[in-house]
Amino acid sequence: MTQTAQHPSGFDFSSALRGSLALLVQVMIGVMLVLAAGIVAVMTALAGLMLGAAALVMRFAGGRRVRRRADSAGEAPVTLEARRTPRGWTVE
Repeated sequence: MTQTAQHPSGFDFSSALRGSLALLVQVMIGVMLVLAAGIVAVMTALAGLMLGAAALVMRFAGGRRVRRRADSAGEAPVTLEARRTPRGWTVE
């Protein structure tokens, strides 16, 4: 097996290159993890905003139906009588 001689000043270029590449890979993995977490946070916020907007639309635009009144239909309005019983209210 052949070996290369050490640099006179003790600097090992291949070791420094390996160390810097390992550091670069670790930094890139960290950046990707932070980026993925940011994307998940933004998507969660957008989903919440869309759900809130849908709830507001259903709340304010959903109940605009005009109900037919008994007066305009020519029928007498129905009056229900309720009385309290030991088990609750009873409608007759």
